Amino acid sequence: MVAKSQKEPAQVSSEPLGNGPNEISSSVPALILSPGPGPSRLPLDTHDKPRRVLSAHWDSSLITVSMHGFVESLGMPNLVFQHNLRRPTAPTQESVDDACILHAGDTSVVVLGHAREEKQISYLTFQTSRGTNFGVADRPWNRTKKGGASVVSTMMQPLMFASGGHDHAVHIWNFSADFMGVSSTLLAIKHTSMIQSLLPIRDTSHKLISAGADCNVHLWDLSSERVVHTFKTSNSPYHAHKTESPFCTLLEVGHRDLQFELRDHRMVPEHPAERFGFFTTELHGRFIKGDTWSHFFASGSRNGAVRLWDLRNVREQLASVSCFSNDQVVQVLQTESDLLAFSKRGDVMTLNHT
Repeated sequence: MVAKSQKEPAQVSSEPLGNGPNEISSSVPALILSPGPGPSRLPLDTHDKPRRVLSAHWDSSLITVSMHGFVESLGMPNLVFQHNLRRPTAPTQESVDDACILHAGDTSVVVLGHAREEKQISYLTFQTSRGTNFGVADRPWNRTKKGGASVVSTMMQPLMFASGGHDHAVHIWNFSADFMGVSSTLLAIKHTSMIQSLLPIRDTSHKLISAGADCNVHLWDLSSERVVHTFKTSNSPYHAHKTESPFCTLLEVGHRDLQFELRDHRMVPEHPAERFGFFTTELHGRFIKGDTWSHFFASGSRNGAVRLWDLRNVREQLASVSCFSNDQVVQVLQTESDLLAFSKRGDVMTLNHT
């Protein structure tokens, strides 16, 4: 464990970090690094990487999932190690692509998506005082294509999650009331490449957004069981995020200076996307993920910086701050009071949003 070394809060510089067309930092600091007590590193084995950090709302802790399949519980606000929820028997043979968490009363379920042919979905069921149960599910897949679950996402309905695969298929999964079984349904969503992001929304009805590496984004209506909207992104979409409006979605895409696209579903396909970003020489990739809350969006980058935008005016970047030296920010997570930035090596930085 490494303690945070900042003695005083460091304000974000008013100078831009790059020379992109939309990168203009605010003269009023909007992000400050917080020294904070406690450790600043996730528990990771050698050669392992953080894959996803999830909020366990029932006890205000964080659940960290690594590429090698380790699942840990960290207490907030000091990120103190609490429990090892899963320790795989052969970590170097694991390759976790994504994870999500479901909550039902005092029970939580962490779902892992594995990039392998057999047992592509695994899950841990745990309660505050009654230990952890581990289960696996064989995801039906097109064996003429590559196996593996590339993305998993919690649905709005209780006991339900969605998965997307390297085989271009999207499934909806339902847990039984006792969490002892899980079943899947294949959705008639047509992608021609792997699924990279799934996002449940509710505008006029419950829908599931699926974004594929084929640059196609489909909106599946759960009640009518059909695709009601489809649009194409400029580049491969890595992640889809909710915004303050249920009719608008923010997409992170593979671009060198316009990495983000705001889409209004009601204007498909006539209305073009509002695109913004910053200049970078390397694409983000699908394992770098930002976060949205209210009308704000924060994103990490390969050079260790975190950038903040107000989605009501994306022509100007609200703030930027350097968190890590020579290490990429793999995830930015908004908590009740702060932003947390996680590096590829497992370092953690707390940022206060003013």
